[in-house]
Parts: sequence; structure tokens; C-alpha cells
Amino acid sequence: MIAEAPTRMASEAAEAPDRIARQAVTLAEPLARLAEWWAAAPPRAIMTCARGSSDHAALFGKYALELATGRPVASLGPSIVSVYNTPLRAEGMLYITVSQSGQSPDLLRCAEAARAGGALVVAIVNDPTSPLAGAADIVLDMQAGPEHAVAATKSFLCTLTTFARLVAAIAPSPEIAGALDRLPDQMLAGWQDPWGDRIVEEFRHVRRAFIIGRGPGLGVAAEMALKLKEVAGLHAEAFSAAEVHHGPKAAIGPDSPVIVLGAEDAAQASLTDVAEALGAFGPPIFGSLVPMHGVIPLPTVSTGHPLTQPIVQAAAFYRFAEALSRRRGFDPDNPPSLNKVTRTL
Repeated sequence: MIAEAPTRMASEAAEAPDRIARQAVTLAEPLARLAEWWAAAPPRAIMTCARGSSDHAALFGKYALELATGRPVASLGPSIVSVYNTPLRAEGMLYITVSQSGQSPDLLRCAEAARAGGALVVAIVNDPTSPLAGAADIVLDMQAGPEHAVAATKSFLCTLTTFARLVAAIAPSPEIAGALDRLPDQMLAGWQDPWGDRIVEEFRHVRRAFIIGRGPGLGVAAEMALKLKEVAGLHAEAFSAAEVHHGPKAAIGPDSPVIVLGAEDAAQASLTDVAEALGAFGPPIFGSLVPMHGVIPLPTVSTGHPLTQPIVQAAAFYRFAEALSRRRGFDPDNPPSLNKVTRTL
């Protein structure tokens, strides 16, 4: 079993269940206003804009929104506005910008351009007094609280649940509401049953790894790959189970372990199929909710809902990533050459 360590990354990730539980009250009023706007004139399309971990959360949100509403969700490249100065034509659209700090100039300029272009701008932030929040029509305070470790953990998890609550507001469902109510306790249970030493040892000496997800889990897979780069100096890549056969599997071999994130929805069959197919290439394959021969099981709480399942998987992964970072000789709180707040153009 992975021993608990007094790092900020570990302690902050462990705060997430309590922070998520607080969201229900704090987000009720702004989400009610968003739901009213949506009901009056549902947009034909939705845009997201974010960078880094926040963009991975937005990818989770893309699938969640598309599944719930049937409306396309596209990610805006910030440079379209911040570098190329292109005016946005976003009449009647919903524009969701995501940033833990709310400080990055490119995201601020894009939000201003979206608002000028006719979109309703919603900002998911951890600082409701930030410049990005000031540029929004509706502010969703993710309630993550202060986060000092450079690698985002609880803020990422709180962003995922904010997206899930947004979906529940515009496409009400007792299933989503109930799943969000159960989630903090499920995350706590998962924290008590870590992924274990075997996966840490398998990843300890390798130079590359692959994370496979699909649907809402794809954004979490991308976040996992980023965290392995950030805190463990390991080149990791995330792919959809549908894309692995289009080329990436050629790079997989015995020296490149794989994590497959099972899903509690229609994507599960493709995830188990790809786990079976990759077995022929010889890598150690670890599976979260992928119960099949040849896949090393990772302890995972089953949440009973496809939107909360990736959140529990992300929380469990953070404990593994923190332990792997230490085992590989890194400081997980202070990855080399990185800063907590990144201001880009």
C-alpha cells in the first residue's frame, strides 16, 4: 500500500470531497440563472476556452454537455483572439471559460471577445474576484479553496463537478443529482483504497506511458498524462480507445505501461476491446473497472453514473501520481521549471 506523505499535493487532493460538497449551495443561484437563460433560448452551439488542466476539464465538460443536450461543443483556440485578433461571431451561443486563477491575459481577451460577439459568458474559476470573473455574465466559483502545490488536483476535481452541476442545471436529471450527492463519500472511500505499490514500481523506471479513455473519461485521461509529465518527469500520452488503432499502438511495447479507464456507459465495450488488443504488444496493462484476464486491476469505487465515475478515477490517480513522483526522486509540490499561475497570450 502506498504510504501517506505530508506533501501539499497529497493533502490538497484529499480536501476535494469536502470542497465538492460545498458547491451545491454556492452554485445554486448562478446555475439557476444559467438554467433560466438556457430555457428561454437554448443555444445552437457551445464554446469552451481554457488551457492546461482546465482545458482537460473542459474536454470532460464537452462530452457531458453533448451527451445531455445533443448540441455541439467546440474548444476555441485562444490565439485566434489573443494573437490573431479575430473578432468572434458568437450570437446566442454559450461560452464557457475555465481557469483556476482567472489571471491569464489570453483567456481574458477571449472572454471579452465572446461577450462582444453576442455570447453568454460563463466563467468557472477558483477566484470570483479575478479579472476573468469580471468579464463574465455568470460566475461559477468552483470552491476549491487555496491551492499551493504547482500541480492542480482539487481545483481540477472541483472543475469537473462544476461542469456536472452545470449539466444538471440545464438538463435536469435525478440520476445526475443523486450521483453528485453520493460523490464526496465515494471519493473518500477511493482515497482509503489506493492503487498500490505494483503500479508505482512498473512506472518507476519507464520513460513513456499511455492512458486510454473515452467519452467523459477522455478529459481525465488527458489530465493523468499531463500530471505524469509534470510531477514524475514521465512522457505520457492520452488517447481515445477509438484512436489507438489509428497509429498510436505502434509506439506501445513492453517498456510502455498502459492505464485503461473503464466507463459506466456504452463506451465500456470499446475500452475492454482495446485493452485486449494491446495485450499482444506486451505492455503491463492496468485497468480501472476493466475486469478481464491480463489486465492488472486498480482499486476503483463504482459510482453508478458515467459523469461521476471519471471524477473518482482522477482522485485515485492523484494519490498514485504523488507517490510515483517521490519514488522517481521528484518533489511533487514543485515540479522543475513550472509555476502555479501561467499567464499566456
